[in-house]
Parts: sequence; C-alpha cells; structure tokens
Amino acid sequence: MNFVFIMTDTQNLSMVGAYGDPSVDTPNLDRLAASGIRFDRAYTTCPLCTPARGGIFTGQYPQVNGAWTNNQAPYANVPLMGTIFRHFGYRAAYTGKWHLEGVSYYGDGVPGGGFEPDWWYDGKRYAEDIGPEMFHHYRTVRTAEGLRAAGFTEDNIFGHRVAERAIDFLNRVGDEPFVLGVSFDEPHGPFVAPPEYWEAWSPGDIPKPANFGVPLTHKPAIQQVQRAAYGEPDWDQVAEGKIRHYGCNSYIDREIGRVIDAVASVHGDDTIIIYTSDHGDMMRAHGLSGKGPMMYEETTHVPFIVRAPNGPTGVVSDAVISHLDILPTMLALSGIETPPSLHGVSFAPILDDPAAAVRPYAFVGFHRFAVNHDDFGEFFPIRCVTDGRHKLSINLLDTDELYDLAEDPGECTNQISNPAYAIVRDELHDALLEEMDRIRDPFRSYRWGDRPWRTVRHPFYQGGARRDRPAGFPFEPTGVEWQD
Repeated sequence: MNFVFIMTDTQNLSMVGAYGDPSVDTPNLDRLAASGIRFDRAYTTCPLCTPARGGIFTGQYPQVNGAWTNNQAPYANVPLMGTIFRHFGYRAAYTGKWHLEGVSYYGDGVPGGGFEPDWWYDGKRYAEDIGPEMFHHYRTVRTAEGLRAAGFTEDNIFGHRVAERAIDFLNRVGDEPFVLGVSFDEPHGPFVAPPEYWEAWSPGDIPKPANFGVPLTHKPAIQQVQRAAYGEPDWDQVAEGKIRHYGCNSYIDREIGRVIDAVASVHGDDTIIIYTSDHGDMMRAHGLSGKGPMMYEETTHVPFIVRAPNGPTGVVSDAVISHLDILPTMLALSGIETPPSLHGVSFAPILDDPAAAVRPYAFVGFHRFAVNHDDFGEFFPIRCVTDGRHKLSINLLDTDELYDLAEDPGECTNQISNPAYAIVRDELHDALLEEMDRIRDPFRSYRWGDRPWRTVRHPFYQGGARRDRPAGFPFEPTGVEWQD
C-alpha cells in the first residue's frame, strides 16, 4: 500500500465544506470526503505549526520529540517518517512547507525528515525560485491589484509549484512502494493566491462564528490579555480582513484537487490519501486571534479525511483520533510493527468499520509560541484531554477549563468548578496524568495533579520510578544502560 499525505496550514474545520458549510468553496476536499471517511473528532497535538508537524512526522508528542515550540527541531535521535519508510524499502518524497528544521518559517532549503532530495521544495527554495523582489511582494502585498502588479499568476504561486512536484513524483515513481508528503503552506498567511480568488470574496461571504467575541468570564487571564492586545472585535473589520484567508482557502482546494486527480489517474487502486490541517485558527471566536495558548475547538479540532482503495465511501466516523495516529496507521497498513517509542495507535480498524473506536481520549498541549522571540505571549504550559464530548484543559500557571462540547459547542461556559461535572472532570484528569506518566512527559510534575479543585499528587523529591526510553525501530542505535 502507498500513501499520499496532504496537509494544509491554519485551515479551521469550518473552512472545509464537507464539515457543514459548502459556501466556503472547497469542492475537491468535499469530493474526497464523499469518496472516503470524514473523521469528526480528530485533534492536533498542539495548535501551533512546528509542534503539530513534529507530532505527525515522529509519532511522538512534541514535548517528547523535542519540537515543542516553533523554531525548535526534533531531537537528532528521533527518526521521522521519511527515514522510517525508506529503511523499510519505500520511496519517500516530500514537497512544500516543512517548518521542522529549527531555523525559520520558510526553512533552510535542506531536505529533512529522511525524505529524498529531488522533490524537496520548502519556502526557501520557493523564495530562491521567484527571486528576492517577487518574494518581498509575496510577503507584503495585500490587494488583488498588488498581486497583478507584482506578476503573480497561478504558475508562480507556492501552492501550485508544490502540487506540480507532487504530481511529477506520482508520474515517475512507477511500481515502487512509496510515501509522498504534500504540505501546502496555504491558507496560512500571507494568503497569496491568483488575484481572482481574493476578488471572489466579500465581507458578507465570510461565515461568522456563533461564539464570536463572547465574554471571557471565568477564563484564563492570558486569554483576556490577548483579547485586550488585539482590541474588542468588530465583525465588519474581521470579515474584511478574512477575505484573503478564505480566497486562499478556496484556491488551495484546487491545487489539492490536482493532486487527488493525479493519484486517481496513476495510483488509484494502491494508494491511500490522508488529508488534514496542522491546526486551525480562532477567527476571533471568544475575541481571540490566530492560535497559541488556548485549547478551543477552533484551533485544536482539525479536519481529517481518509480515502482508501475499496474502502468505505461517504461515511463519517465519530471516533476520537489524534495526529499521533497517522504514522502508526501507515505502519500497520504496511505490515510494519509499531515500536513502543511511538505514542499513537493505528486507526486502521476504522477503515474497515467506520463505527469502530481505537482510543478513548485525545491529548493536546502547549508551551510557548516560538523559542526565538516573545512576540506572541510567554511560556504558558497546558495539557488538555478530550473524550469527544468533554474537554479538560490544565493551564498550569492559570485557571483550568472544562467544557461540555455537546451542551456548549462554543465552549462559552467554564464548568471546572461545577459539582455536576466533578465525576467526568476527575476521570479526564486521571487520564491526563496517566498519559503524562506513560510518555515520560519532560514537563511532568506533581503540580499537574495539585489543582484548586482537586489534589491527587503531592510534593516529593525522591520516590518516583525510573523509566528508560522505550524501544524504537530496529535501526535505531541503543546505548548502554548503567544500573546504579
């Protein structure tokens, strides 16, 4: 079985028509959902680019693999998807945004992750191709007229060139087993698309979140600080500012469609397509912007669609899954054993039975926005757990949160101190602490279990158990363990 993994950046769940609003104009993702399985409870490991991507390509939580903040690469001893599959005899190609090298947003131009170099095309390579003047315009132009004046047409836009390389690989790889990563920077800012896509949208077309600008009563102080920094939201202004975002979202769907069609044309009977976004965007829900130290559905709950040859079509799975499960699933479908060092589980059973479940909870975390600056907040450690119905967020330095997603889908009412939710809250809390212990979370301490509403961990200096690193893949080197 071959795999084509398609990823977008900053694509909110609501920006995919298959999830309920066809007006957002994503016909290709919609038809992918119609020909496969749409997962309705999929979660990122962190609502931030580098950590989210690290979770996907290593199969480990960001705080364990080393890429726990932007501009922080995974540890050198952690194998990534390309290295893993090439070891087992697969071709492994990658094109598009990487953001895991630890250098900068646009990358350093050096192929990473163990992927073959011939199709590598990160932001730096794109910048070099179009030249410094056009790349300056790429980053700064804000009008359709400006795009035209700078010479932007379909063939010189980042997303188009990424799709071209993906299609080239598909046409060249032949019968060799392969893994292909297609990573679109779009619809992340600067939202560049052919000018007509920006012009197709007006403020009245932008869907307004039901929880737009709701009060932050009983919410963490850092959320209130962020809201104050951005100012009280005005929908007319927000909608005007989102025109480029939604225009780019519509555009990149067309490039995704080209890749989907290429798969169908040359590898339709032996290739699984997996599509997701690394994280979402707050869209000024709760008056907040972007992504970062908040665990709301707008940023953590991601679109996720899988199409398998001869698999279920047009069905929906309510199973809770995590980005961590992508790599174990690919391994399982390839007949490769998943080692204990990986943190996820295979969702392959769901591909046979969409009513199946593979995990009771998904876990999400956060630490800081970027290691190289303080432009966006500060160190703000969070651990979050959801069972698909309820969500608990432990904000280690601030107020904790509990939401009932069925009764309160907009997460407007914090139930952390409501006695009626004490049992489910404590069950989620226990699951969260157990997961932190299981994975050897480097940020674990008794304080995660010593909260104003419950104490199940107490201070200690000695007495905890020592646990060596779990076994990895057969090709990973091992050291000598000394017994004290």
